[in-house]
Amino acid sequence: MLPGVIDAHAHFRLKLGPNKYTSDDFTSGSAAAVCGGTTTFIDYTGQGPGESPAKGLRDRVAEARGRCYADHSFHCMLTGWSRMTRPEAAMAAAVKAGAATFKMFTAYGARGLMAGDGEMTQALAAASRLGALVCVHAENGPVIDFLADLYAPAGGIGALPRSRPAFTETEAVGRVAALAAAAGASAYFVHLSAAGSAEIVAAARRAGVRVMGETCPQYLALDEGSFKGKDGYLYSCCPPIRAKEDNAALWQALKRGTLQVVATDNCTFTRAQKDAWGGDIRKLPMGLPGAQTLLAAAYTYGVKTGRISLERLVELLCENPARIMGLPSKGFIRPGFDADFAIIDPAAAVKADWRKFKHKTDFSPWQGRKLYGFPKYTVLRGEVVAESGELTSPKIFGGRFLRRSKPVII
Repeated sequence: MLPGVIDAHAHFRLKLGPNKYTSDDFTSGSAAAVCGGTTTFIDYTGQGPGESPAKGLRDRVAEARGRCYADHSFHCMLTGWSRMTRPEAAMAAAVKAGAATFKMFTAYGARGLMAGDGEMTQALAAASRLGALVCVHAENGPVIDFLADLYAPAGGIGALPRSRPAFTETEAVGRVAALAAAAGASAYFVHLSAAGSAEIVAAARRAGVRVMGETCPQYLALDEGSFKGKDGYLYSCCPPIRAKEDNAALWQALKRGTLQVVATDNCTFTRAQKDAWGGDIRKLPMGLPGAQTLLAAAYTYGVKTGRISLERLVELLCENPARIMGLPSKGFIRPGFDADFAIIDPAAAVKADWRKFKHKTDFSPWQGRKLYGFPKYTVLRGEVVAESGELTSPKIFGGRFLRRSKPVII
């Protein structure tokens, strides 16, 4: 019996453009989550650059209301800092509304998401004053844009790792860590993929900088060999899947406590959506389904192989995200906490098959792999919501929006 898993980084019904969304909505995504042992997920607001994060929060809460099988909350997008009226006051309003974590980018300038170093420093300092936390997508956007234009015309999925080499991530991680140190602030790096990034986080923490890091199963168990073959483009995500050496280094970072959280970055597309790329990575939808396989993939490739202990797995999937993300009633099996559980049979293996998952997609990056750790039962606040990969009450949406307290820096 494990505590219910907390997915600290998920994207359901992510808007891509006018009437364009990722394939998982809140219903399918939360169904996949609870069938995989996740009882709480944290998604993101979707307001445009410069718009109010508090309004973005209200809009997403309304969008998810009555459509979720799992409890849920939202990180607030914090983009277009220089276009916001009194941005620190706007952050304070979101904190008061129950969302004390914010998302910023060092990439995607063409979409208006990228923050300059000055904006990042101001936001980090403001978050520190408010007791909030900035979560950072750390990639060097201008370099990636240059390399994408250089390699994309040759065509093929091979242009993805060439346009986003490891240094484009590690440089941004180091830069933001330095800005956090200068501002006396904290930062949380999402979806780290490279060995060098983990090393920088470790060095910064040893120097007393309050930085933390998250990685995902795809960066722990998949490698660049996934890009080979006719379906290689389906494995596209940002940052990209890297080398086996990166896999090993990230496991070591999780074991030592350098990285604190494993989450999914679930961002689901169908084959048809991916097929629209036409061989040009600049048009390729980036993201993978992962909500239903978070616990199983982490258990199989972490605990089952001896890379981490079961106790450490619980810290990475339950306890740490509860503390860092301000979920005081989640993450632990203790009196007074929500009765959220994932009950697994450690000896039971399941062959991954997208046809049996709840995601609205027609492929899985784990297809055909033997995975352990899928829950026999998932329990949300004392009620069994899933059994052996199936919802127990498909017509009952018992998931609640959670107002979160201020983050704990660990």
